[in-house]
Amino acid sequence: MKLKNLLKNLAGVKKVEGKASVEIKGLACDSKAIKDGFLFVVLKGSRFNGSDFIDEAIDRGASAVMLEPANKDSHTFNRGATFIYVDDVKHALSHISMAFYGDLSAKMCLIGVTGTNGKTTTTYLLESLLDKLGKKTGVIGTINYRFGARSIPALNTTPGILDLYSLLSGMYKKGIKTCVIEVSSHSLEQGRVDTLHFDMAVFTNLTHEHMDFHKNMKNYIASKAKLFSKIKKGGFAVINTDDPYSGVIIKKAASEKKAAVVTYGINTGSDIKAKNIDFSSAGLSFDLCYKGNETAINSRLIGRHNVYNILAAGACGIVMGMDTQKIALVMKEASAPPGRLEKIDCGQDFSVFVDYAHTENGMENVLRALRELEPGRLIVVFGCGGDRDKAKRPNMGRVSSELSDKIYITSDNPRSEDPMSIIAEIKKGIVAGRNNFVVEEDRFKAIDSALKEAKKGDIVLVAGKGHETYQVLKNVILPFDDRKAVRKILCGKYIQKK
Repeated sequence: MKLKNLLKNLAGVKKVEGKASVEIKGLACDSKAIKDGFLFVVLKGSRFNGSDFIDEAIDRGASAVMLEPANKDSHTFNRGATFIYVDDVKHALSHISMAFYGDLSAKMCLIGVTGTNGKTTTTYLLESLLDKLGKKTGVIGTINYRFGARSIPALNTTPGILDLYSLLSGMYKKGIKTCVIEVSSHSLEQGRVDTLHFDMAVFTNLTHEHMDFHKNMKNYIASKAKLFSKIKKGGFAVINTDDPYSGVIIKKAASEKKAAVVTYGINTGSDIKAKNIDFSSAGLSFDLCYKGNETAINSRLIGRHNVYNILAAGACGIVMGMDTQKIALVMKEASAPPGRLEKIDCGQDFSVFVDYAHTENGMENVLRALRELEPGRLIVVFGCGGDRDKAKRPNMGRVSSELSDKIYITSDNPRSEDPMSIIAEIKKGIVAGRNNFVVEEDRFKAIDSALKEAKKGDIVLVAGKGHETYQVLKNVILPFDDRKAVRKILCGKYIQKK
């Protein structure tokens, strides 16, 4: 595609130095991904500034470079590449991505799921429903990006705009015209989905998380609400009315006057509701109520939070015209995603679950779900990630001490922080008089101790990392999988990558 066609109708172009008639064969924000004829888009991140890699990009064959005037180096580049200066390079990147790959959201059915907790399970359930409807479906989310026979490990819940368009383009070329996307608040705030529009947007819930980025809950909900301004005319906003922030989302969706609002819940008046809920070690059951009809739902998933996830996915199925009996059949067959209350069974006489819970609300949901199984004791292993929201650490300590019989506080992904400093902040939240905790910085040793502590009828929860297969330390990323660690200890089958 000619550069001039990419720039056509692009707002905020300040200056073009060089030829606009050059052929652009691809787009990249990483200088190492540049090939002959590519356009290098210069982004300034928290760790690196793309302007430091312009020479490398040109050496690798970049035909053009796009950047903001303020991000230009002190010297002028006169090496044949065309330079485009724009007011806002992130805004420009969204629009040139759409120009290069085409308006994919106009050609595809996109379902966006946002919220603090429940996004991943809801997308997995939606994928199962869409499969039952005979729709070829791609999924872009926290665990992986998958379509057809491809499964790509996820680096971010919602990838960067270029990767997002590349993935959608790959799906479309393979005849996959439906995609379910986990849409994070970071992606909405950073404009990663600016030029995409959704047939359906789902709001699961909002709890205290990412305050290192959003600073306060008002900013956090405002970011989430942006998704509901991006629904196509005639689309649907599917909203959990039991969540106290749902009113903000409903108001946003209604103000756009494009989407029909469909609500779900347990405790509030809603369009789609669950009642007669029952929990057991085998799963959960409830009656799904819609327009005066009740349909029995039985699922292998555990816990009240999964009732909400099933309702969210079921509501999407209903607005797509799916019969509630067919929804019930799908839910009966569906399994939990990897690392979401994933049960590890090596024949031991107590239960072990691995879960991704890494927020106060997520931990509370999982602990209450396991409490409903009436264990002898509930033993928990968890830590908190470094370089992330610090305010949640004592809150997670409090919730864990209240709802568990014994806690092993350990390291999670400490990143650049001292693991013991993180643990000290978790300890601040331990309820006064509750000395039901042990500190063990080494995560493997903490898991080992918890499993050796467990007796017949107990439940051990290893929380925080779920599906992750690594541990991020200050200067190194080590292979580490909670599920494999449990199996090594219980079954002698742990296989660690070298």
